[in-house]
Amino acid sequence: MKSLPTCQHCKMQWTYTESLKSLFRLRCPYCGEKNFARKQRPRDIIFSVVSMIIILFIFPFLNFTFLWKTVLVFIALAIYIATYPINLKLTKDEEPIF
Repeated sequence: MKSLPTCQHCKMQWTYTESLKSLFRLRCPYCGEKNFARKQRPRDIIFSVVSMIIILFIFPFLNFTFLWKTVLVFIALAIYIATYPINLKLTKDEEPIF
């Protein structure tokens, strides 16, 4: 089972709310040290590729209005953000992109 992120400096596990609050800066709410997200997780790559395929190739063939297409994109984005803290893995040092 997946768990919430754990600070790599003080080893304290973050709560879901704390993970959402520090979504972009990734500073530990307990010790204040900066953590880094692991790069190029397979989940992120798959989500990006599938999203682009759906938006670029499938949406144009559907008879949805622009409003419905926009709503669907925002729902997908909300699901991604809601599940991000559960899948987030932290490191002490920034990893190279490739």
